[in-house]
Amino acid sequence: MEIIYLIFILLALHYVYFIGKVYAGLRRLQETSGKNENAGLISVIIPLRNESENIKSLCASLSSQSLAEDKYEIIFIDDNSNDDTYEKLLNYKPNNSKIIRVENGRDNQARKKKALIEGVINSGNPIIISTDADCSFYPRWLEVMLGYFDEKTAIVAGPVELKSDEKLFSKIQRLEFAGLILTGAGLIGVNSPTICSAANFAYRKSVFEEVGGYNDQLGFSSGDDDLFLQKVASQTSYKIKFAFEREAMVTTKPRNSAGEFFQQRKRWASKGLFYNNKKLVLKIILIFLFYVGLLLQLIGGLFFDPVLFLTFGLSLLLKIIIEYMVLNYGAKTLYQKEILHPFLFAEIIQIPYIITAAIGGLFGNFKWKGEVVKR
Repeated sequence: MEIIYLIFILLALHYVYFIGKVYAGLRRLQETSGKNENAGLISVIIPLRNESENIKSLCASLSSQSLAEDKYEIIFIDDNSNDDTYEKLLNYKPNNSKIIRVENGRDNQARKKKALIEGVINSGNPIIISTDADCSFYPRWLEVMLGYFDEKTAIVAGPVELKSDEKLFSKIQRLEFAGLILTGAGLIGVNSPTICSAANFAYRKSVFEEVGGYNDQLGFSSGDDDLFLQKVASQTSYKIKFAFEREAMVTTKPRNSAGEFFQQRKRWASKGLFYNNKKLVLKIILIFLFYVGLLLQLIGGLFFDPVLFLTFGLSLLLKIIIEYMVLNYGAKTLYQKEILHPFLFAEIIQIPYIITAAIGGLFGNFKWKGEVVKR
């Protein structure tokens, strides 16, 4: 049994080391604030499908940008909507925007990536920024994101926040999503770019073309953000930055139900074991085993060996401490303190959720926009 105890403790120490790197990276980010006022022009690309309810607020938020209208263009990619999305776009679209319609005939595999490729092809500016139709933006969003680009920078990832109401479910989603964003930011801070959010993701068009864009990633419906991020990091010597500023924040909506939430997380988890970086894949496996180990220790302590309660308690305590350090730092610098209110409850339910989402993403298909989509 001593070997089993040791394995569980080593998994916990690896997890603490990994999240500790994230914390260290976050503390470095404020030293790299972007102030370049001559970065160039930018194209905002928004793939959308059946987003009728969001069009008016989306267009209003885009029109409120402080960046001069002649400094950016907006490209809407309407991916075969079957509601009145297109009609509303015609009604509310900003003056500096255009609409590209994708007709029937496209299969469900990697639809968003294919829409983004069409957007890049039809863009006229050197900097691309992608976002989603259910997002809203601070007035200086584009101005701040653009300011991080210099001639040596290929990618600027930006912060994203979920809107929250008084319901516990949306508060937990907000906290959990902030944790993902902070993890991606911290890993960029230690020069190990791994994950980011496509809701706030800027890059050079020339670099997109240089590395072949998504051409080798069309076997995955997800990953238009992290797969491309990792590709640029591994194949080029360009800098990758994170815009660690509140005014660079993009706000989006939480999932309405546990089912929608689970489908989204399955989609995000669906490509993790297929990353090209095998060391990263090993880290993901070890993190997954840490979560599985927590559950096994609890069950084992109940039915087999009470000592496993001790290893479970130690592992859980270490997890809570190191994750609180990351989230508390993010709450003070990028988010708000109230984001931490459901922290302890979220820590507990995160364990079965991580395990089931990872397994579901590996072995099953998922739903997107009401349709079954392959990995």
